[in-house]
Amino acid sequence: MNQSLPDKPKMSARPWTFRSRLSISAAGSVFIGLLALAWTSAMLYLVVRTRLPVAINLAIVDTVHIYVGVASMAFFAALLATGRLPRIDAPGKPPWIGGSLLILYLALYATGVILLVPLGAGISRSVVTVHSLAAVWSVPPSAVYYWRARPNLHGLVGGSVQWVRSRYWLGLVIVLLPAVPLTAMPRAMSPLAQAGAGGVWTPSSLRGISLDRMAVSPQGGWLLAGGDGLFLGQAGQGWRRLDFPAELILGLAASPGPTEAYVGTEAGLYAARRVGGPYQKLPLPGREVHGIAVEPGQPSTIWASSRQGIWRSDDSGAHWVNASQGLRAPEASWALSYFQRGLYGSDALGVYRWTGAKWESGSQQKWVVSLDPSADGRRLFASSMGDGIQVFDGKRWHPADDGLASHGGGAIHVVSVTAGNERAIAATMLDGVAIRTDAQFWSGLGSGLSRGAVWRVLDDHGMLLAATDDGLFSYTLTGRSPAGTWWVLLAGVLLAGTVASLSQLRFADEAS
Repeated sequence: MNQSLPDKPKMSARPWTFRSRLSISAAGSVFIGLLALAWTSAMLYLVVRTRLPVAINLAIVDTVHIYVGVASMAFFAALLATGRLPRIDAPGKPPWIGGSLLILYLALYATGVILLVPLGAGISRSVVTVHSLAAVWSVPPSAVYYWRARPNLHGLVGGSVQWVRSRYWLGLVIVLLPAVPLTAMPRAMSPLAQAGAGGVWTPSSLRGISLDRMAVSPQGGWLLAGGDGLFLGQAGQGWRRLDFPAELILGLAASPGPTEAYVGTEAGLYAARRVGGPYQKLPLPGREVHGIAVEPGQPSTIWASSRQGIWRSDDSGAHWVNASQGLRAPEASWALSYFQRGLYGSDALGVYRWTGAKWESGSQQKWVVSLDPSADGRRLFASSMGDGIQVFDGKRWHPADDGLASHGGGAIHVVSVTAGNERAIAATMLDGVAIRTDAQFWSGLGSGLSRGAVWRVLDDHGMLLAATDDGLFSYTLTGRSPAGTWWVLLAGVLLAGTVASLSQLRFADEAS
């Protein structure tokens, strides 16, 4: 007997659309995970700024922060495209939370994208400030929003679908996996990382000994450090104490001439034909010698500053004549340095240039304790114990202490500046070390220094050595700016990871 089978029920065809096929639960969970990583990596910038003694490579942090930030934008856009997110005003009360969150997160994403564009240092710092403020201000309304909207967000994070958890982890791994090779070749993208921050100063040698002067051989090969004693060191080797009188060392100078080193102390001036000694006291009629300058091309001409003014010798220190004419406070003379074939000196009331017969006032900057030419000979830095930093370009002086910490009603205490072709390093009295790479703004450099003054920093191709009240400390600058090829690689792996993760989450919640 023929018995007809019942007709199969007809299934209504639903057109495939991204909006209906994306798993909201899994995609939302990945989005929140990416946001959590972005916030966590952002906290590391704060750790560096607080100068806690924690070694953090900010170039790696830049890579992770920017990668997860941009990836979260893609997931946020995908979720918005579904139209199934909880309403932005879900908390309802107070009514301003939804609108403020929208504005703040749009500001976060907009400033984040702008920072990917190579801009001037001044513009980048302003955008970083807006980005940071938007992040901080978004914390309270975000907490209120998530707390009040938690019933609506329950499904978004996989609360009702059993298999969402595995999809969440798999989706997160897929989107993050392409970032692994990028962390192996980190590039500095934030202004803080480009300045070389993120490292830690570590004790190098002579721990517990106060050192406030360093000098380098003109031919290279040896370093001289002075303070509570005189010490000789060589690159890659240790230090040894030299036989020297028990006097506090206030000044050092290296010379290419027959006399290799000059040492100023509270009692006078010493010299040695060989840096290792022996040191002989010169008949300088002055005490408390801070500044020592050897005339370029004429090593027998020596200048020295003292409590009795500035003195000059034309026979390597055998005889001296007073050369304080024109100084307003000769008893407070201090720094001496040659710059662009001219001799410059300071006292408590200003900076001067020697005309051949007297000192001519050039700057009214007070309490200048160090005059340091840059490595390229184009700039002269004047460091003041209270009046910040000024720079002379051969024509005029101008302030150059933006970003340095001030104390005591705005006073900025800087001991010395070491300026190369790529950066300038400032040793300060109260705030450690600062670095400037853009010729505009100083940033605090690292952590780990003992409390007290930093007197001098030497820069050997990114290897820094600081003389402090607690010995010598070393620091390695890290971070390189990204080139065009690196940006292409970043964009490629971001696109691959995001698309692959979203594709893995293509099934709708109803497909369980």
